[in-house]
Amino acid sequence: MQELNFLPAHRLAALVRTHEVSARELLEAHLAQISRHNSRLNAIVTLDEERARARAREADEALARGESWGPLHGVPFTIKDSFMTAGVRTTSSYKRLSTYVPTHDATVVARMKQAGAILLGKTNLPTLTLDLQTSGHLFGRASNPWDESRTPGGSTGGGAAAVASGMTPLEVGSDLAGSIRVPSHYCGIFGFKPTEHRVPISGHIPPLPGRPRGVRYEGAAGPLARCVEDLKLGLKLLAGPDDEDWDVPPVPLRDVPPRELRSYRVAWTDDFGGLPVTRETRTAMDKLARTLEAQGCHVERRGPRGLDLEEAWEVWGRVLGAELGSEMQAVARFIFSIRFNAMPGDAILNRGIVRGVRGSMSDYAEALAIHDRITGQVEAFLSEWDAWLCPVTVSQAFTHRRSGEWINVEGKQVPYITATCGFTTLFNLTGHPVVVVPLPKLADSPLPLGVQLVGRRWRDEELLAFSESLVELTGDFRKPPGY
Repeated sequence: MQELNFLPAHRLAALVRTHEVSARELLEAHLAQISRHNSRLNAIVTLDEERARARAREADEALARGESWGPLHGVPFTIKDSFMTAGVRTTSSYKRLSTYVPTHDATVVARMKQAGAILLGKTNLPTLTLDLQTSGHLFGRASNPWDESRTPGGSTGGGAAAVASGMTPLEVGSDLAGSIRVPSHYCGIFGFKPTEHRVPISGHIPPLPGRPRGVRYEGAAGPLARCVEDLKLGLKLLAGPDDEDWDVPPVPLRDVPPRELRSYRVAWTDDFGGLPVTRETRTAMDKLARTLEAQGCHVERRGPRGLDLEEAWEVWGRVLGAELGSEMQAVARFIFSIRFNAMPGDAILNRGIVRGVRGSMSDYAEALAIHDRITGQVEAFLSEWDAWLCPVTVSQAFTHRRSGEWINVEGKQVPYITATCGFTTLFNLTGHPVVVVPLPKLADSPLPLGVQLVGRRWRDEELLAFSESLVELTGDFRKPPGY
């Protein structure tokens, strides 16, 4: 039964449909795994055990009557605690929301339930999602199942740890600076940030309940899983307008099958504006490029011509700072800007956030104009390639530390925010879809390492098809030792 915990969600759904396993057996297997491991990982912070058991019983009874609830009938899932869940505590790890119980589901939660999935619980995150580690005010620190002395990343860190350790087959997270991709990379799983506005973000906290939504750009919601097939299924279930988030257009979902690997054109780089990366990162990226070339792919080490990464980092921060600041009172904006200004190191990303929080409406409009130009540059570059490959962060998962502390990379001290999201924020700024795929384990490293696969805007299905082909080379999910 324990091996059920490491099968992908679509396979579990097939087992339930064919009566090889019941929804109740599936749920109990995951609850047992949570009982074994969650006290150490602190990945799941709210269990909806009683209702999940009742729903699993109903799923089995419905199936016995010949009814199907959808493609995930009877399969458990977890949700990042920043998404509202009807009747289940939703806190975003913020003390003022410690007893908050919404009356309705966020759109992504409702759509998972409509597909027949059963809500198992809520996963740990930093306070109001604002960190690339997971250590919030309410629930404390989550740990990485590969090495509990290390972070699982953030802000979907609890969800990534839960997927990697077999406590859930599928998680839905959010990503404003790498919050799906960094935890996927650190925990050795698959993650997908869709094209901006492809999936509704309705029902996400922040903003605080009852407050207007300030963040209109750069954020996305998407799945974390143990295979690309589940990411594809996640996109099918979650994408599309919801009559609430009016930025989401009615883009049709398409079935794009994978092609032969040799037919793909692939660009790659491990150099983002001179950011240092670890030897393991360089080795893994170079090996992947050479392996693709040996398979017959057209492979070049390239990036968008004329792209000023320092400008992109700053304008990402300016847009984010302005939009987050619009949700705050004047005193809160001042404290927020002081916090980011006080972080060690003269990080451009930090400076951009502070400038955005303190700026005027005309400053925000100027930042959006730069955002449009840079988006066009990256899109023009990607029109020549099926995918652009680059690192997720400067290193594998680092040891737990205070937020803002320097990260050592091959003897160089790198500012915290640059080390954690220097490779990811460009694609929040431009809104391009990104899949994170775990790479083969390096012989001299016990920790997982992933790669970002970036595709053209609104071509999510093509990018997922390429990712599926790539996994033939990189291999399937590998579970952490001891799980």
